[in-house]
Amino acid sequence: MARSRRDYSYISQCLKWTLFTFNFVFWLFGLLIAALGCYGVIFTAEELSEKKSLEVLYIITTDLSGILLAIGGVIFMVSFTGCVGALRENLCMLKLYFWSLTIFLIAELMFAIACIVFPWKSREIMEGLLSKRMVEDYRDSDNTRDIVDFIQVQAECCGITSEGYRDWNDNEYFHCNDSSPSAEKCGVPPSCCIDYKTAHNLMCGYDMFNKKEHEAADKIHTRGCVTAIINILESNLYMAAGIIFGITLFQMYVTHQARSLMDQIMLQRSRWI
Repeated sequence: MARSRRDYSYISQCLKWTLFTFNFVFWLFGLLIAALGCYGVIFTAEELSEKKSLEVLYIITTDLSGILLAIGGVIFMVSFTGCVGALRENLCMLKLYFWSLTIFLIAELMFAIACIVFPWKSREIMEGLLSKRMVEDYRDSDNTRDIVDFIQVQAECCGITSEGYRDWNDNEYFHCNDSSPSAEKCGVPPSCCIDYKTAHNLMCGYDMFNKKEHEAADKIHTRGCVTAIINILESNLYMAAGIIFGITLFQMYVTHQARSLMDQIMLQRSRWI
């Protein structure tokens, strides 16, 4: 006996459960990142309990833990709307999910175009933001110090901008000033040192600003980390391009799947009228 018109479903179960599975995985991933960020924020807030509330808020929101919490929260919420929207065939949540992904894709495209069209300006802005947070506040947060040390060791660099190791003169602890009471004045963090991976000599960066650059280069890395990271990306250009293209393609695929499921749900509802 033929199925009645009202019993026939235009909604693909394969599409529905594929979209649900993708978003469930990313929902768990976002929850994990947010939890790590939340732990870091609590730890940082306790560490900075003596500072003013506005200063603490600034440090947390620009700290790695704050960034992780924000990214994890966004992934969690967007994936949740896609997950529930697909499972319950809810048009409202699927529309929110679809437009969220679309906005992210447009923002990523605009960022990529800006970096290509205005490479030096983009680099200048990036260096300014990172230098302010990572160099000047290096000693204010263990999270910031750990991430800066990790980058400087792995990328074999020192400082953020094109000024290289001289960026550390902007930090109050390393600032080369005769009136500075700091024992680290005129120096750089030990993670700048060439042999830091093997020797772990905490005094190897002392008094670097009183040496000529070629003399300092015998003991520490002198190039900035933005320059170092750009050089690494350029030397692995095809791999970096492949990863970026793969992520973008996946986003476009999931966005298309959400749009297709929305169309199928609207078609199914129109048959019930």
